[in-house]
Amino acid sequence: MRATTRATMRGVADAGRASGARRTTRSTRRIHRSNANANANADETRRAVTRAATKATTDGTTTTRRELAAKTLAAMALTATPTIGAFAGPAHALSGMNAVKDTREGYEFLYPVGWQEIQVDGQAAVYKDIIEPLESVALNVYPTQRESVKDIGTADEVAKTLVGKALTAPGAQAKVLATSERTDKDGHLYYQFEFVTKTQSYERHALTVVTVTQGKFYTLTTGSSEKRWKKMKERLLATVGSFSVYY
Repeated sequence: MRATTRATMRGVADAGRASGARRTTRSTRRIHRSNANANANADETRRAVTRAATKATTDGTTTTRRELAAKTLAAMALTATPTIGAFAGPAHALSGMNAVKDTREGYEFLYPVGWQEIQVDGQAAVYKDIIEPLESVALNVYPTQRESVKDIGTADEVAKTLVGKALTAPGAQAKVLATSERTDKDGHLYYQFEFVTKTQSYERHALTVVTVTQGKFYTLTTGSSEKRWKKMKERLLATVGSFSVYY
């Protein structure tokens, strides 16, 4: 499975080079943690659980999903279409959130206290709740020649393509619930969308935010089970709303 994933990501990098895209080297992230209002005892219990357990999935399709995501995102990064969209502002940061900032790749975002960092081949950053397997955030960074996410398509078009081909397990039912866009103080345009996926074993409610800058196509996705959506919604909105690039 790991060999297949590595081969897929090499293919993505080769496609980026063939298009003249600049490949960057992943660096060690500088993580600045702020554990305001966190439950210290609960957090310590989570850390005691083995990291190997975090690599388990609910439907056994992790590698396949990554392969499809790599192919779809690479293709989208190299294909341009017109754009329009509706505005929605970012969510406010909450207490009980940690911060991660990567100065080399040029991004930062918040994620809920208690989620643990895990290493996944081909992904820039992954944080996951080791007790609730559907609660996680994952960031991917792909090379592109596009100057803005609007060069890829509208918010609705990008959401439909990603949810249909990259962010949903094979055979799962998927539905986009809402799309929006926002622009930060430096002029970077972000598309955000909400969607649900359903299989025989689980139903997940998720949020994704995407943007393009300096030859990089960023996609960040977070979510939870449908049963826990109401409880996690505010923190998940804060996660996608806090995501920003600064180059």
